[in-house]
Amino acid sequence: MAAAEPLVEANRICKSFGPKRVLRSASLACARGEVVLLLGANGAGKSTLLRVMAGLSRADSGSVRRAPGASLGFLSHHLFLYSRLTVEENLALFASVSGAGPEAARAAIECWGLEAFADRAVSDLSRGNQARAGLARAFIGAPHIRLLDEPSGNLDDRGVEALKVAVAAGGDAATVLATHDLHRLSDLATRVVVMRAGEMAYDSGPATSADGIARAISMYRETNR
Repeated sequence: MAAAEPLVEANRICKSFGPKRVLRSASLACARGEVVLLLGANGAGKSTLLRVMAGLSRADSGSVRRAPGASLGFLSHHLFLYSRLTVEENLALFASVSGAGPEAARAAIECWGLEAFADRAVSDLSRGNQARAGLARAFIGAPHIRLLDEPSGNLDDRGVEALKVAVAAGGDAATVLATHDLHRLSDLATRVVVMRAGEMAYDSGPATSADGIARAISMYRETNR
């Protein structure tokens, strides 16, 4: 059976910051319905690869292709929220930009459990609630492609459950999830990809079974102790 056409594909990406080469011909494709768990030690190149795939950083060489008309939601350590605006004002703004409409902002507030904080400035929120607001922004308008860099880093268990629901709800979306939080997020994965020193070191392949996911994660843990 032919492999599914990817919604987003990075091909042989190279990227350096000054003399430091961060990505070395890194390639990654994610198809409709896939949840790719992107693993690697700090400095492996995961965040840089996601930024290049999101169009926020320019590669030195290589290319990124998105399926025509595919929308993208991106989450990084920078939440891309306006700190002086309220949660609702932020989400209404991004809903408008994405073409989702004002009702999408209210739905996002409810989805991420932010009702009690909707009228508060983002700068006044705890780090956990700021993280929820950032995720609400990334998922607003149900993007076809979700690139999520350490999305659970500041989330409590209830926030992680909301994240899992949001990922599962976009069944036809393509999701790349860079994380160290294997204990809480590994059950989302349909595929595991491991980066090492800016290169793709391992790829479990599409539609990996639950046992295959577990073996890939165990192998990763063994080699990164």
